Amino acid sequence: MIDLLHLEPVKASTDLSSYTSFIYGIPKIGKTTFVYNLYKDRVLFIATEKRHKVLVGAKVQYVSSWAEYLQVLSQLRNPKVKELFDVIAIDTVENLYQMLEQYILAKYNKTEFGQVEWGKDWVDLKNDWKNGLQMIERLGYSPCFISHATQVTTKIPAAGILQEQVNDTMTLKSDKKTGEQYYEFVKYVPDLKDKVMAPINKMVDNILFMTVTTDESGQEHRVIHLRETLQWQAGSTFEGIDPVIPLDAEAYKKAVEDAIGKLDPSMLKSEKESIGIEEQEKLNFDELMQEAKEIAYKFHQAGRMEEVQRIVDEVFGAGNKLTDAKPTQVQPLFVAVQRMKESL
Repeated sequence: MIDLLHLEPVKASTDLSSYTSFIYGIPKIGKTTFVYNLYKDRVLFIATEKRHKVLVGAKVQYVSSWAEYLQVLSQLRNPKVKELFDVIAIDTVENLYQMLEQYILAKYNKTEFGQVEWGKDWVDLKNDWKNGLQMIERLGYSPCFISHATQVTTKIPAAGILQEQVNDTMTLKSDKKTGEQYYEFVKYVPDLKDKVMAPINKMVDNILFMTVTTDESGQEHRVIHLRETLQWQAGSTFEGIDPVIPLDAEAYKKAVEDAIGKLDPSMLKSEKESIGIEEQEKLNFDELMQEAKEIAYKFHQAGRMEEVQRIVDEVFGAGNKLTDAKPTQVQPLFVAVQRMKESL
């Protein structure tokens, strides 16, 4: 119940696992190792490719399809699993999105998008991607997304750039038709389409860009950029954090601690942020239940109700009925519906 007279002021958590992150960088820079060093055994890697063989000590669950990803989400609701992990790292995001695309095409028995009436395939792709990622946070974990970087050529009118922003990586050019001057330069961005990155951008507190830089003596250093510039996409929820730090988990922890240390101590808390039932119920329980019943009826018509019960047993526990699910079980209901769609 809403009670504006007794609102508690927002307090910043000092627990790093309370914050969601998107990490991207050039190949082999050390993104996965950084995440493991940051959270150690409190992070579960949902790996979309088998390249974690030397990440000794890490807990890694490999998935080769969207259906397997949904199985992982199903198990993440287990209270015993929740005791093990604080952070769920998707490594890498682009591969998981491709798995979802294959899942949607298989669902409609199509070879490419745009072949389903009313654009249902595109709608499902958008909604399943958003819900599939947000489910991590709704289940009480902090998501950490890992991706590769790519370079894009960017043009900005000269009038739109402050002189102190201009550097030797920029080339001043003139439009042949209008004569308008503009700066052309290369910018690092995540190697993701806008529609893939959009829900992630809305979810994360911090965007870290990892690359190699060269100092005045010609020595190369691996660094993390924490602030947006014209040359790369980055950002942090911590206002006073250093814009660039060494690529090292301990250096990042210290940078965050220093930034948090600038806040009023009375506005801090040590415990991890938690997601309550109110957040969980943003998934529409009634709509999901109606969809579940409609899908179950199709199984009934096909004489395959044993498959429905198997899925219900795996998601809700043996002996339970799908129609007995409560509004507080909206998350496993979502997973069950996705599993039934895949099986159908």
